[in-house]
Amino acid sequence: MKAWRRLARLSSRLHARLIVAIALLLLVTEGVRMYVGYRDDRVEAERQARAFLVEVTRQRAAALAARLAGVMQATRSAAWFLGSGHLDRAPATLLDVLGGVVGQTPDIYGSAIAFESASDHPVYYAGRIGGRLTLLQQPDSQVHYSTRDWFVEPLRSGAPYWTEPYFDTGIGDVRMVTYSVPWHTRAGERAVVTADIALDAFDTGWQSPWGGASRLVDAHGHYLTQAGDIRAPGDGIFDIARKLELPQLEQAGKAMQRGESGLLEIDASRVSAGPLWLSWAPVGDTGWSMVALLEEDRVLANARAQLARQLALSLAALVLVLFTLAWTTRRLTRPLDALRRVAGAVRHGDATQRTGITSRRDELGQFAHTFDDMLDALAYSQAERMREAAQRQRIEGELAAAREIQQRLLPPPWPQWSRDAGPTPGFRFHGLCQPATLMSGDFYDAWLLDRDTVALVVADVCGKGTPAALYMTMVRTHLRDFASATRTPAQTLAAVNHVLATGGHDGMFVTLVLAHYRWRDGRLTLACGGHPPPLLLRADGRIEVIDGHGALVGAFDALDYADTQLQLASGDTLLLYTDGVTEAGADAGLYGQARLLARLGAARGLPPEAVADAIVAEVLAWCDQVPQDDVTLLAMQRGTPA
Repeated sequence: MKAWRRLARLSSRLHARLIVAIALLLLVTEGVRMYVGYRDDRVEAERQARAFLVEVTRQRAAALAARLAGVMQATRSAAWFLGSGHLDRAPATLLDVLGGVVGQTPDIYGSAIAFESASDHPVYYAGRIGGRLTLLQQPDSQVHYSTRDWFVEPLRSGAPYWTEPYFDTGIGDVRMVTYSVPWHTRAGERAVVTADIALDAFDTGWQSPWGGASRLVDAHGHYLTQAGDIRAPGDGIFDIARKLELPQLEQAGKAMQRGESGLLEIDASRVSAGPLWLSWAPVGDTGWSMVALLEEDRVLANARAQLARQLALSLAALVLVLFTLAWTTRRLTRPLDALRRVAGAVRHGDATQRTGITSRRDELGQFAHTFDDMLDALAYSQAERMREAAQRQRIEGELAAAREIQQRLLPPPWPQWSRDAGPTPGFRFHGLCQPATLMSGDFYDAWLLDRDTVALVVADVCGKGTPAALYMTMVRTHLRDFASATRTPAQTLAAVNHVLATGGHDGMFVTLVLAHYRWRDGRLTLACGGHPPPLLLRADGRIEVIDGHGALVGAFDALDYADTQLQLASGDTLLLYTDGVTEAGADAGLYGQARLLARLGAARGLPPEAVADAIVAEVLAWCDQVPQDDVTLLAMQRGTPA
């Protein structure tokens, strides 16, 4: 039944398992493919972005350095020219020099000459004011340059100087830096020539697929320019490093001050969704650095978008594959549904159902055809079993009836027998017959020959089952027909032997003991026909083995048998038995005559019922309640005559 229930669940389980297994396989395969693809795309995107960042920083720094080199060269040339003494110091001459510096150098917003002796000379200035070149001469009282760093620092150091960014008010009103070059007159008076650079004129921005930002940083880490879509708090590298607690950024700022270039990944989660990539390169010998930044999150955005597209396409493909698979497996497993239906009917005993699958030629179709053939064979087998069961039931009924008839042929228990036979106070008997099969070939019998004589017989027909039972009935009938008070047991056996031997029953014979007992005087006459010797238990406990010899009855014709006469005293017990008693088998061997004698001796003083019951119980126990042959015995005990 469990097999049928498993088959009943096979179709749906197979259908689901196929879908789940293939879905898992596709998910794992596609997942691995997308993971490897995303990983490779990410690595490649990072490589390209880093390389681009380093290259664009270097290029922008180099381009800016070239422009600033022109500014510095023009300023230094003017300082050299003024200090050479080839020009007079007339205001017109000085303004003409400044106009040439500004006019010939587009990156210079304005240029000035300032002398250390401010009381004798004003500040001379040329600048792009209002979009036109303008020459100015202002007194020191208006400019107050003697304390400005663009004037003080170059005179103090004797070297060119770049100022920090500042917002110029009054003249340019722009954010700028100033480059100052010291010089001195032939008279030894010191002065400076400056070049003002409007920082807004320097476009430090750049284009990239990932956005980003750029910074122009001076030697102190301050921002000169900012461009791009990444903003950070503060005015410079070190300011941001302190506010955001980024020691790596501070180290990068120090590297910029040393004039180095580099690339660094910084965790800037406070201003960015992910890490920032920072690249820097020195801008010539200005002490400045060009800084470029990229957000890793934007660099990987394309890879993530590609992954999302692949995921969407893969899911769509998976849905399509699963739909196709569901339809295909449903069609493929349809025979299993039919098998499940038919198997359920078979489980409930109906073998007439069929799958009805005739068009399929694949393995499942062949299996369905084989299953139908099996059901045909099963239906035929069921019909045969039903016929056999009916026939067996009929035979068993007949055998049961025959068994009941056979049991009725045995004498009734002693109380009933004595009532039917009349007063017989001189003895009593008790017999038992335990057949090995339904029908027995053994029997015992007791009947009155006349008022004083009773005939006792125990017989064992060769074979078992129905033939032996029928032969036993015939032997019993012949014994009752031929036995009489005027004929001895030996004569009766000879007559029965002749009838059986000449009756055409080839191969059939019987062993038996026939005894005539006169209950009034205790006289016993018996004859044996190939039967185990009777046993006589005397009242005093002695046991006599009565060896009467004699040939098998019914095997051969014209045989003679001998009578044996005994005298029974009060309390003596005669035991007649078949070889099923002594030959009862077990692992320890046969029961044997020795055990029978011991068991009989232990029954001294017991009535015949107890003697017979004790012996049969021990024999059945010896063979584990499964005798291989019929077990039959008859115990007769002489009582006190009336």
